Order: sequence, then structure tokens, then C-alpha cells
Amino acid sequence: MVRLLRNLLRAASKSLNQFCKLCWLVPSDVSDDERILRAIYSPHHLDKNRLRQCAYDPTPSTDEISVMRLEYMGPHACKRKARSFNNPKHKKEYRGFAVLGVSAVRASEMMVVDSRKYYCGHADIRLMIQELRSREGGEPLSAEAGKRFKDLKKYLLSASNYIPDPVPQSSRWKDGKLDPP
Repeated sequence: MVRLLRNLLRAASKSLNQFCKLCWLVPSDVSDDERILRAIYSPHHLDKNRLRQCAYDPTPSTDEISVMRLEYMGPHACKRKARSFNNPKHKKEYRGFAVLGVSAVRASEMMVVDSRKYYCGHADIRLMIQELRSREGGEPLSAEAGKRFKDLKKYLLSASNYIPDPVPQSSRWKDGKLDPP
């Protein structure tokens, strides 16, 4: 019964959020059975159409990696949001999505939290490395924190499914299912 209600809420929020921005329909708790998407940009995140570890670099001075909650935004809204960050001047062009399951992320002691203050459907993967949050720009991590950081990015890479967008210029997602490995 709980799963049925959650699925109905997800379907309603996907439809209504496109028109009314009713973020109150989206629960602030991110469920283990959700799929999250990391927008992938070329050339930064890709090497010969393969995902690079830097695709999981956090926002500077944080340990947070921005993702989108697929179940509540839907694939078309996720793609529109990802394309809104295109920046050809800085050679940052949307190319597809890396799909992760929340339960897989949490299995490695990372957190996935709602971050609706940025936009409805936004979430963050928190690496839980304090040193990333407190270091000054360009300052190297300690050996222990550096190893943990590298291991977590490697894990995220293995736990994700990179799905290239066959028509990145289009405003709608056209490639079907977005499933984690």
C-alpha cells in the first residue's frame, strides 16, 4: 500500500511540477528506491565517450555532488535542467546522464539528501569527507582523505550507468529507460 501511494505521488508530482512548480508534493526524504541522475558534460566528464572519475567531483568547497531526482522530475524536465547549464564558451556541453540508485550510493556510507533550495527535484550526494568542506581552494587533501575521496569516486563510477543522449540538442529525452546498473 505504501509503495502504491508513493508511486501515485511520484506520477502526480512529475506532471504537476512541470506546470505549477508544486514542490510541496515532492517529499523531502529521498527514498532508497529512487533513481538519481548526474548530468554529464563534454569534454569535462568524458574520455572517448566513457565516463571519467571527475564526473563525480563535488561543488568547490563542499563535499556535495549535484543530482536530479528522476522519479519526481521526469526525464524531460531533467534534460531541460541539464541543458540549461550548457556553456559552449567554456566548452561545457550536455551529453547524457549517469544513472545511480540511491540505495547503491548509501551502501558506501554516502548520503543522498534533498536540496530543493536550488530547484524542485534537486538533490546532493554527500561524500561525508569533512576535509573537502573546510579546505581552501587548491589546498591538497591529507593522504587519508585523498584516498577516501578517490575510492568514493571510483565506487560511484562503478555504481552508475552512463547513458549518452542520442539527440543532445533536443529538449526532450528520447532514449527510453534510465536505469542504474
